[in-house]
Amino acid sequence: MTPRAPRWGAAGARRGLVAAALSFALAGCGHTPPTPDAREVDDFTIEGTSALEESALKDKLLTDESSWLPWWFPVWGRTEWFDETAWQADLRRITRVYEAHGYYQARILDEQVNPNGPGHVKLWVKVFEGQPARIVSLDFTGLSTLPAEHQEAAKAKLPLEVGHVFLEEEWVKGKALLASRLRELGYAEAAVTGEALVDSHAAKVNLSLDVAGGPRYRFGQIFVATDSGAQVPPRLIADVAGPEVQPGDWYSESALADAQARVFQMGVFAGVKVTRGAPNRETQTVPTVIDVKEAPFRSVRLGGGASLDMIRNEVRLVGEFTHRNLGLAKLFNRNYLLDKLSVKGKFGYAFLPNVFQVAAADPTSKHGVVFRALTEYTVPRAFGLRTVDFFSSLDVQRNLDVTYDYAGGDLKLGFLWRPLLNLSVVTTANLSLYFLTTKVSVRDNVKPEVLGCPLYPEACVTTFLDVLVEWDKRDDKLEPRAGYYAALTTSGGLARTDVVRPFLRLVPEVRGYVSFGEERRLTLAAKLRLGSFVGADLNTPALLRFFSGGSYMRGFNQRRLSPLVAVPVEDPDNPGTDLDDVKVTASGRTVGPETLPVGGNSLIEASFELRWNVWGNLVLSLFNDWGLVTAEPIFRADLPKYLYTAIGAGLRYRTPIGPIRLDVGYRLPLGAPQQVDASGVKTFRNDPGCLFWPASEYHPSPMDYAGAPDGRCAFHLSIGEAF
Repeated sequence: MTPRAPRWGAAGARRGLVAAALSFALAGCGHTPPTPDAREVDDFTIEGTSALEESALKDKLLTDESSWLPWWFPVWGRTEWFDETAWQADLRRITRVYEAHGYYQARILDEQVNPNGPGHVKLWVKVFEGQPARIVSLDFTGLSTLPAEHQEAAKAKLPLEVGHVFLEEEWVKGKALLASRLRELGYAEAAVTGEALVDSHAAKVNLSLDVAGGPRYRFGQIFVATDSGAQVPPRLIADVAGPEVQPGDWYSESALADAQARVFQMGVFAGVKVTRGAPNRETQTVPTVIDVKEAPFRSVRLGGGASLDMIRNEVRLVGEFTHRNLGLAKLFNRNYLLDKLSVKGKFGYAFLPNVFQVAAADPTSKHGVVFRALTEYTVPRAFGLRTVDFFSSLDVQRNLDVTYDYAGGDLKLGFLWRPLLNLSVVTTANLSLYFLTTKVSVRDNVKPEVLGCPLYPEACVTTFLDVLVEWDKRDDKLEPRAGYYAALTTSGGLARTDVVRPFLRLVPEVRGYVSFGEERRLTLAAKLRLGSFVGADLNTPALLRFFSGGSYMRGFNQRRLSPLVAVPVEDPDNPGTDLDDVKVTASGRTVGPETLPVGGNSLIEASFELRWNVWGNLVLSLFNDWGLVTAEPIFRADLPKYLYTAIGAGLRYRTPIGPIRLDVGYRLPLGAPQQVDASGVKTFRNDPGCLFWPASEYHPSPMDYAGAPDGRCAFHLSIGEAF
């Protein structure tokens, strides 16, 4: 019999568990005895554990007990068979695990393999932990030849301190960290070795670290290796990376990493590697070697997809064409290269709120064609500045919304400035032109200023300057597990509402991530986003207003966290006649006025989420979201009344384009119903239930639970992390 891999320990074991969950046949094979006389492990107990948890200790062993769930239960149900060879190895491994945690006095006092009926055994082990070995001395040799400030920088806050318990993991990390710090200071050939003398009887450890620093180096010449027939000149690559590894500057490994990131940001390479060459001891310089592999300069992508939530269904086809060295920039400057053209398209069909209500000809439903065509053109290193890119875009689209449908486009001209690797400043001049159309009931029963834009055939026009400042220190933009993100968006300009009015819009945002636990499988993520219009009358166009819900506040459906307006619906029994009150139709269906989101002038969004990578690509999450959108400016918002909160759970499956995410949220009973303008309407629908069972009711005013008239639950299916 082949010993089982440690539970959750190796990637191969985790992949095996996933495969077992997908196939009962494999689970059945796991129940088959490996030999005719094999015995099933009913129980495995380790006594005497105190410093280490019994479960944590058993996770490092090959031997385990069968689960209390039946063997055929997917993933968690399993049968464990006793193997004498694995058992003897585990007895030695128990003491080795204790030693790794500093307990060198640990030993096994007794172990038993007891029969528990035909073909079954119980395992029992008793351990003695003893006292942990502590560091009593820490000596450095070889550091004294370095400047005092370099010695202090190298030794500061090492994970090795006199008086602390000696941990082998920290011992390895400490040596690696010391060597890394020295190389960061310019000692490119620095190496650290060490000796740990453990006195298990006295429970003490003497440590000595031997440092070979060598000379301090500066960056030397830059060498670039490219493919044969490469389109990007090596000199251009060296110019992009050069300021990070400037010849004459002190050598550091972080500078090499920054240079690699800068070259990769050029957007034309499938692979980039920036390393140091062999140091020259005579000149005390280190050459920089840049090895790149070009990606295809032209690409075409085609695909399709669907989106699904409780208030919108959509199917679509998508396509993208990209040319990464178009050549048009040479018309302005013959030295300009790598100007990029990207054309993205979407064509689909939308059903609001869902396919079933559209098929039933519900008077509150709608459906139709939606499309989007986005053309983007970028010229890197504008004006000869390596940190500045010029870009422009034209976005033409038609979309359906529960309140209004719109068709039009946006034209943007701007510059992207990256003064630092993680800092970017995007400045754009924007012109938006849209035509809004609504149902007859909305047009005739809602004051024009509620939407803040003229309705078709008049155009809703906005022109403004937008400045986005981002500081991004996340380890991964698709699925961050560590780091932080901060941004501030400032938009100011003119908008045509009932008259032409100036506006100023501010949106600051911060996010943070920290991972911990075994293999850093637990990630705690937090987000805070604020938004507010600044103006005398806050008569703002609906296309620029704030909406929340969906991925942003999961206690509401998409865009449903917003001030609402109640409008009549058409009487199914009398076409052309609006209902401002509830009615039971001839077919027995109850119909009545509907509530539509119109957006607000202030926004608060906050989220806290705990993500647990259970195994492989599967992640579970628990979250608490907070959200507010009101018509008032943010400093006058009634937080106790309109700041809602929701709790929920989610499931993610990681893919190369980001995690597929399913979240279910429940809104807590804190706060008042949403702001609803019900002018001219006697009743409108409330959904007090959850998910697929809203138990719709009609009332003259919202019910008394928080966030009414929307239901208390919402589910969301999408691709990408919530934040």
